[in-house]
Parts: sequence; structure tokens; C-alpha cells
Amino acid sequence: MNINLVLYLVMAVCCSGAVGKAYASQPLLPFSYDQAVTVCPWSVSPKEIPPFTEPQCHRAKLSEVDPQNQAVWVLIEFERAKLASIPKPVGLYLFAKTSSEVFLNGSKVGNSGFPAVDKAEQIGKMDSVFYLPDSLIEKSNQLVFGLSAQHSLISLGYPIHFIGLGQFGDPKQYIQSFSGLGLILVGAFLLGALYFISLSFGRYGNTSVRIFAALCLLAAMQLSAEISRGLVDYSYVWHDIRQLTVTGLSFLFGTLLLVYSSLKVAEKHALHWIYIGTLVTLIVVIFAPGFDSKTTAGVFVPLLVSLVQLGYCWRRAKNNNLSAWFVVQLLVAATVLFVASSFHEIIHFVIIAVLLAYLFICQAKEYRDQQVQLSSDQAHIAKLKFKLAQNKQLQSPSKLEVSIAGKTDYVVLTDIAFCKAAGDYVELHMKDTTQKLFTGSLKQLELTLPSIFIKTHRSYLTNLNEVVSLESDNNQSNLKLTNGASVPVSRRLAPSVRATLKASNKP
Repeated sequence: MNINLVLYLVMAVCCSGAVGKAYASQPLLPFSYDQAVTVCPWSVSPKEIPPFTEPQCHRAKLSEVDPQNQAVWVLIEFERAKLASIPKPVGLYLFAKTSSEVFLNGSKVGNSGFPAVDKAEQIGKMDSVFYLPDSLIEKSNQLVFGLSAQHSLISLGYPIHFIGLGQFGDPKQYIQSFSGLGLILVGAFLLGALYFISLSFGRYGNTSVRIFAALCLLAAMQLSAEISRGLVDYSYVWHDIRQLTVTGLSFLFGTLLLVYSSLKVAEKHALHWIYIGTLVTLIVVIFAPGFDSKTTAGVFVPLLVSLVQLGYCWRRAKNNNLSAWFVVQLLVAATVLFVASSFHEIIHFVIIAVLLAYLFICQAKEYRDQQVQLSSDQAHIAKLKFKLAQNKQLQSPSKLEVSIAGKTDYVVLTDIAFCKAAGDYVELHMKDTTQKLFTGSLKQLELTLPSIFIKTHRSYLTNLNEVVSLESDNNQSNLKLTNGASVPVSRRLAPSVRATLKASNKP
């Protein structure tokens, strides 16, 4: 296994820490998920801010607030001192799956969509910022949120991702700060997909190449969906669609990776490993809590199944070629566990990029080995063809019709040392150094002669049986024949002539 691969994986692990630090260093002051807030149903005051003293209201943690398929009022209290470190102007950041209406000390400061108790709700943005005028900020402050998510497609465990204060600005600067790197990886995945797709339609196309094309395409699609939150100002409904898309593509990627490994390793038992692994992965993905866990499971579970498969086949076959693939998958699985909290972010795709790069290198090595074997086989076949043609000519020599002084004569082909084009004729140089004329072109003659004759120059055909040696002098190559004649070899044809001589055991 290439040591560079291990270094890349180590770098991927280190990148996970960088992701966490990059987000944590942003100048936002969050309201803690454990902060106590007051929650009231929308019905206690459908048209205005409630007093939050009704019996239906209750205290809860911020993390427990859930506006999905309902409408609620939420009260958060904070002191002016909390804003001391924040540069002006001050903004309230709300990253949540909800439509919202926000009030500071009784005055409305903005809305994202319009919350409602039914489908009349106007769908809000997933990530919003509201300007908090300094004139409204007091020593003790009350933030009131009207929240609803009546158009939810799925139910998230924590629909409120973040509420906090900071300098007013674009909320996207605090979301997925590695979107730039993500776009580079998307481009790399798409290039990989195009390369393997083009390869799959050629003579080198096989199942592995098609799987690689699909893996690259799935990775590009999944990463595009993942980083879209940091690039597009979408509504909370599209966030649901994004979550489903990312999880589905992760499942397909993991399953396809298992298919590749099974076809390579398990061979005739591959189908059993594939459907068992797919079924187990599907069950885990369905019942895993939260979409981050589902996305991670979509890749991690097939990796575990593949590791079990590799270990089993390695133990039975004692094939050291499986060891590298086993170690790579083990490192990837360990990395996934190490960075599980942020695996679904950019680190996920860094690992995928490294894994695909490894598979690409393996495929290139396999292709090179196939080419070496093919070259060896072709040389062996050429040698057999030459021997067959040689034996055939010795047993029943073919003859060529020529005209000599107006009389038709027949020349035994094996008596020809070489042929030289001469306008509308071809000079036949015989073993005994005599010459005869063939009426026709060199190309016509080439089609008639057996395979013991090879083209060494655009004007020459040479009998391999008569070759003594190949000599080179001042960038000019010549064939020395048994009758002492010398036949030129063109630079263009020199490599193929050398290969043919080698295949026929000529010096």
C-alpha cells in the first residue's frame, strides 16, 4: 500500500478538527440549547404577542422548541451586557426549520415568511438575520418569536439549529465555511465521472469502470446537495428535500462501494454479500436517529460489511492482494468513527476523494498489468503465426506469377529475399541475387505474400527468414540478409520491425 495514501487519510482526520475550529471561531454569541425559554401555543394569542402567563404556556429548554406541524410563541430573555463584545450594528441570527416573526421588547424587527396555524403559512428561509436597532435594546430584553413549520416533509429531532447574536451581515458567512473547497471537490468528482464514463464506452470499459463512474457522479451530487445550504438561500422545505437527498445518495454510494468490493473479492458469492449488506444498511439508515447519523450510516455500514467480507475471504484464500484493500477500508472506517460528529460535512467528501483516488490508482495498476499481459500474449501469438506461416511455406511453397521477356513464369515465394517498389512494377530480389519484375503495386503484392514478409520501409518488403541482423548507424537502420544485401528500415517502422524480429527470435 502506498504510504501517501496513509498520509492523505491522516490529513483527512486533521481536517475534521479544522472544520470544527473554523465554525467555532466565528464572532457569534449563541443562546445556549440549555437556556430556559417560555413556550406558548399560537392559539393563546393568534394576532399579537401573548403575555406568556397563560396556563397553556410552559418553560422548556431552547433545544426542546419544536415548531414542526404546529405554531408556537417563544420568549427568550437576555441582558444588554451580552452585546458588549459585538460590533455594531447588531443582528439576530436564526438558523432553523421554520417560518418566523421576531419582536424585540414588543417591537417587530422582521420576519421570514409568515407563521400560521395551518397551510396558510408563508414558508420562511432556513437561515435568516434580523437587524436589532440600538434604540430598542434595553438593559433587560425580551425576544419573542412566532414560529411555525406547517409545510414540513419530515420531522427533525432538532429543528432549531442556532439562535444567536452577532454583527449584522450575511448569514451565509457562518454556514459551511468550506463551501469553496467543496466546489473544488465537486469539480474533481465530475471530472472523474466524465473520465470513467468515456472509458466505459471504449474497449477498456468493464463493470469496475462503470462503478467508478457512478461513484464519482454520486459523490458530486451528494456534495452539491450538502454545500447548497452555504450557497443558496433556500426555504425550510428545501432543507427537508436536501436532507433526504444527501441521505439517499450516501446510501447509494455505500451500497455501490460494497458492490464493487463484493465483485472483486467474493466473486460467485458476491450477490449474497450485496443483498445482505444492502438490507442491513437500509434497516440501520431507516432507524438511525437524525439525518446526520443516517448519512454516516449510509457509508459506514457497507464499509463494515465489506471489512467482514474481506477478512473472511482473506483468511480463506490467503491472498495478500486483499490486504491493501482491507487496510484502506479499515482506516476509512476508523476515520469515520473518529470524526463522526462532523463526518457529514466536508470531511466526508475529503475521505471519499481519497478513497476514489486509491481506487483510481488500483484501476490504473490493473490496467497496466493487463496491457503487459496483452503485449506478452500478442508477442506469443505473433511468434506462433510466424512459425505456422514458415512451416506452411516449407511444406507447400506458394508461387507468384511474373512476366519475363513476354513469357509467364512462376516464382517460389520463399526464394524471394526482399521486394522493392519501382514505379508501376515491383523488383523481386531473389536469394541468388537475381531480379525479377512483378507487374503491380507493392500494396497489391503485400496482400499476396505470406506473413513471413514484413514491411520495413514504404518501398520495401522483406522475407524474415533471410534476415541476419538489424544494424543501426547515424539514426539509419538496415537489415542485413543472408545473401549480403542490405534493406533500409524507416524510423517510423523501426519499433514494429524490432518487435517482430524479437517475436520471431531474430537477432
